[in-house]
Amino acid sequence: MFQNIPLDSSEGDTDCDWEYIDPQYGAPQSPDEPHKSRYDAPASAQAADDDDDYVHDQLAPRRKPGGYDSRIEQILYENPELPILITDAGKSLESGGRYIVYTIRTGDLEVRRRYSEFASLREALIRLHPTLIIPPIPEKHTMADYAANPTNAKQDQQIIDLRKRMLAVFLNRCRRMEELRTDGVWWRFLDPNASWYEVLHSYPIASIPKSVYRAPPLDPANPTPGHSFLPIPPSSAKLKSQTIGPGVEGAFGTGNNAGFSRFPPENANMSEQELDPYFTSFESSIKELEQLLTGPMEKVNRRALSHYSALASDLSELGAKYNAFALSEQDPTLGPVIERIGQAADMSYVATEELSTSLGASFAEPMRENAQFAGVVRSVLRYRIMKRIQQEMTNDELNKKILLLDQLERSEAEARRIDQYLSGSQQIQPHRRSVSVQESSSRHHKEGSQEDTASIDSDFPPTHGDISSAPSATIGAPERSNSTSGHKKAPSGNSITNKIFGPIRHAVQGVVDVDPEKTRRDTIGRTKESIAQLKQAQVVVAQDVKDASASVLKDMKRFQRENEDDLRRYMLAYAKSQIEWAKRNKETWEEARAEVSKIDET
Repeated sequence: MFQNIPLDSSEGDTDCDWEYIDPQYGAPQSPDEPHKSRYDAPASAQAADDDDDYVHDQLAPRRKPGGYDSRIEQILYENPELPILITDAGKSLESGGRYIVYTIRTGDLEVRRRYSEFASLREALIRLHPTLIIPPIPEKHTMADYAANPTNAKQDQQIIDLRKRMLAVFLNRCRRMEELRTDGVWWRFLDPNASWYEVLHSYPIASIPKSVYRAPPLDPANPTPGHSFLPIPPSSAKLKSQTIGPGVEGAFGTGNNAGFSRFPPENANMSEQELDPYFTSFESSIKELEQLLTGPMEKVNRRALSHYSALASDLSELGAKYNAFALSEQDPTLGPVIERIGQAADMSYVATEELSTSLGASFAEPMRENAQFAGVVRSVLRYRIMKRIQQEMTNDELNKKILLLDQLERSEAEARRIDQYLSGSQQIQPHRRSVSVQESSSRHHKEGSQEDTASIDSDFPPTHGDISSAPSATIGAPERSNSTSGHKKAPSGNSITNKIFGPIRHAVQGVVDVDPEKTRRDTIGRTKESIAQLKQAQVVVAQDVKDASASVLKDMKRFQRENEDDLRRYMLAYAKSQIEWAKRNKETWEEARAEVSKIDET
């Protein structure tokens, strides 16, 4: 199966043959593969000189226009292939050994960071770049880890070594993503002169809105005013109508719809509904890969590693028995042969132990990381779907407000028409009405005056007729005071009733619209303002959806290329480990067989 794969080629042979190294992380580099020359052979000496200058320019370190903000930025920019290493992992001396710190070396600079700081870095990158597939980091301690080792779970050396390797992989993967390398946050994590706490609480991270859905996908730290009017979709929301794609087989060109490629054409101007099948199919394929890696493959690989570890222990014990047996053997010829067999068992033990460690580091851990990538991809695709849902919610809300405004304006027009009709009908024969009212009131006033005068004259003798008007004034004053005092006493008499029904009357007055015309005008004003805001939101969310789809699709293509290269590299590493283990065991036991054959000859 692997006969055509150059598994035993040395690194020296590989380095001398390659002229250009692909900056992708972990891309397989086979020296026997044909590669394209970066320039054609010169036809003359002048052409050769020009090509020499070109090669010199390519080998010379590139410079960043405008200068650098930090020494670490200069190192990363001028040395794009320089690996980032985690050289040490141990207890921090500054904190009294309370937590583990990881020493990160980039060129000649070193910085120490905690695991929690790695986690905060990744969280910040996710908020800054919601459309990018940010590499995962090793998981936190599980409850099973604390149950197995309750006192020293955080100081478990195996977990520390695992994190040391995988955190280095995380940093190197981030380094190969241009958007992360130039955002001004990631490289500060590697800067020994930068305070990570200040980085987290300053621009651009501190400028990101609380909800990333109210920020532009490509620049969340600089939202526009229209983004503040966007509705936030609930986490359980779904698209109203989503185009059903051809399925996973069609997306990968293996089913009946083999003509349907994995990704849309480069220059195709497709709508969001037309792009949905591609994203859906990619998500389905990632889900199947995750189920495969975390299901049967993970179980079989874990069981195989367990068998290799048990075999190594058995070989170690077998070698010790043979060595002890050789010491007790008195025959000078047989004793060395038995000892040689014991040494062969010891060598097999060492080789098997190295095989188990190698498979765990070069195969099991990358497969586990690949399974974590599936969750990252789903979250990125979910972000795009949520932006689509947000666009639908914005459009629906805008349509509702437009309909409401239309109804309110109709009600306002109807109310004005009724008011005009009533005011016009009240002006019919106003003069005739006023004259009749005045005549009736004057006639009633005269009759009442005559009756009052007759009543007064009948009560007093004729001698008091000259002062008949004075008693009426005197009598009228007490009557007014009595009526006033009686009016003031009324509330005190009904104080209990007021206490009971007063709050109810106040609540009813608050519910009943005392001025419906003013309320209607205020509602129309607020509705117009909401429509203006939603129109701004509609424009920005349409651009956000377009930018999110383009960015997610671009990063999906990058991830797919790297994922295929990683899978190929993992499989080659598995095969190389097995072949190397078999070759070492074969050589060891062939030497032991040669020693045994000497006994037969003698």
